[in-house]
Amino acid sequence: MKPDTADNLLYIIIKYKNALIGALVLIIALGGGTAFWLNLQKAAEQEASLQLSKTAPLLDRGEYRKAIDGASGIAGLKSISEKHGNTPSGSMASLLLANAYYLLGQPDSALAVYDGISIKNKDLSAAVLAGTGACHAKKKAFAQAASAYEKAAEKAENKALKAQYSFNAADNYLDSGSREKALELYKKIVADYPGSTGAALAQRTLWQLSGSR
Repeated sequence: MKPDTADNLLYIIIKYKNALIGALVLIIALGGGTAFWLNLQKAAEQEASLQLSKTAPLLDRGEYRKAIDGASGIAGLKSISEKHGNTPSGSMASLLLANAYYLLGQPDSALAVYDGISIKNKDLSAAVLAGTGACHAKKKAFAQAASAYEKAAEKAENKALKAQYSFNAADNYLDSGSREKALELYKKIVADYPGSTGAALAQRTLWQLSGSR
């Protein structure tokens, strides 16, 4: 089965959380902020991190609506994102918020959140682009989905992710009717990323398509 883009996004968010926090803290420091501002940011980050830790179990249980809106004594991802969006944990909340909307079958709401996310880490930034691709695919805007996935593949540094996003792009080109472009991309994935899951899926698809001619 094809790995779900939303699952990939959540995995990447967890994997690169420390890198994301480090990058954002460094940006704040290099910006020459005053000690007072940094203290405020530290307090805001601590609050956001605490709130996010309470919301995370709702996501683990698949209670996406509660995770978005919050529950008794638990702040929702939307609230955390809006209040603390300029902190590392606030950025994490934004990514998880978009992911939750996608999993609820609300691609337009997810896209609106994805469009407002800006992250320096290349793999996380690629995950945001892949998330937009998944949303376009759900809306059957396959050409737009393919373009978003290709951009995600270009942005990502991890080769396994590059292969997977490229495969998703090829699939969407195929669904959009651009068969030749899809075939070209499938072959490129097999050649460029041997041994990857994306390459295995691409090769299998090539075999299937060759039998359907």
